[in-house]
Amino acid sequence: MSITTTQDRDTPEENAFRLKAREWMAGKLPPRIPGQPYMDWDDKELVATDRMTQRVLWDGGLAGITVPKEYGGLGLTRRHETIFGEEAMPYRLAWHLGNNYNIVIPVMLAHASEEQKQRWIPAMLRGDHIWAQMTSEPSGGSDLFGLITRAEQREGKWLINGSKIWTTGGEDSDMGLCLARTDPSLPKHAGLTMFMVEMRQPGMTVRPLTLVNGTRDFCQEFLDDVEALDIIGEVNGGWAVASTQLAAERAATSRGWYIGVGASLPRETIEIPDAPIRLARELGVAETQRARQIVGEVIALEALRELVAQRAGKGVDAGTLPPTIGGVASLASSTLNQRASELMTELAGPCGVSGPAEGGEPAQGIDRVWLFRIGGGTAEMLRNTISERHLGLPREAGPGKDVPFNQLRTNAAPAT
Repeated sequence: MSITTTQDRDTPEENAFRLKAREWMAGKLPPRIPGQPYMDWDDKELVATDRMTQRVLWDGGLAGITVPKEYGGLGLTRRHETIFGEEAMPYRLAWHLGNNYNIVIPVMLAHASEEQKQRWIPAMLRGDHIWAQMTSEPSGGSDLFGLITRAEQREGKWLINGSKIWTTGGEDSDMGLCLARTDPSLPKHAGLTMFMVEMRQPGMTVRPLTLVNGTRDFCQEFLDDVEALDIIGEVNGGWAVASTQLAAERAATSRGWYIGVGASLPRETIEIPDAPIRLARELGVAETQRARQIVGEVIALEALRELVAQRAGKGVDAGTLPPTIGGVASLASSTLNQRASELMTELAGPCGVSGPAEGGEPAQGIDRVWLFRIGGGTAEMLRNTISERHLGLPREAGPGKDVPFNQLRTNAAPAT
């Protein structure tokens, strides 16, 4: 993928940073391989490569571009991060560690104690740990704050019991953020606490989930008296921490999750996706009217998705748009991607659900598509968040916010 660099806009200091990054990365980072997935948790060698890549960036003084210096970062601006991404285009970066810098570091900067920041943020920038976020639950649907995983203190330790699901990379993660209910006598948005947990310990069972498309990126965890390592924020103050977590995820999803990938960089032109064109040609339907309509619409959707994300990102950086615009961009991205997935499924027809003939090769234009949305909240929850926090509309009617959680009617046994 070609990217038009913005070197002509560099200040002397920014240009010096660009040249340093360019010189250091040459020959030290793995090359970007066309067609290689950004993230594939089944490919353990690729996960290990990303761990090592993060360490290389740390050794070169290029880890944590915008992270404050006192926590191991460079303390530079978003502009420097853009420059870094432009110079990193020929290389593969540590994309399996996306949760670290897209979610966990923003959460820690906002809510962790000074000791926690000093201990854990540099370790993430060195690539010592991969972090998971354990939020969704099998019984919760889109109602995150209705979670029933519980934590209780015994002999001075916090022990967690329950189950989490849709945890990206849970099997390969070292640490996790786990939201649990610590006081069911408080209303549902209160009585929650954010815990730090070690993913490999007695009582923690992690099971990868095989999706219908064959991928195994998500996991489910079963926690049986899992001991929490520490608390982020205050006991029963987890709602504020989780809100920061979700906001960070939405912002990262809207601007481009993978640092250094074209979608995450501001650019002068829109890259035309070649997947629909390639697929139509391979299936021999490129000249049909319907195929041409589909290809054109997918290209337009991709352009619109990028423009919305860029507009939101630039507005937040410039202070002309509030941070809540991230929810708007995130919803737009998922909605447009879903429509594009529907179109690509129609174009692929039977080839989209069947394997290649014996001895044959699969159609290369059929890419992974997502027909659902859970990252940063479902589309329904995002619409509520946008209406209430971005547009200032009244809250949706629901159970009284002052009703204790253990008195709410649920399809599960009452919490005690």
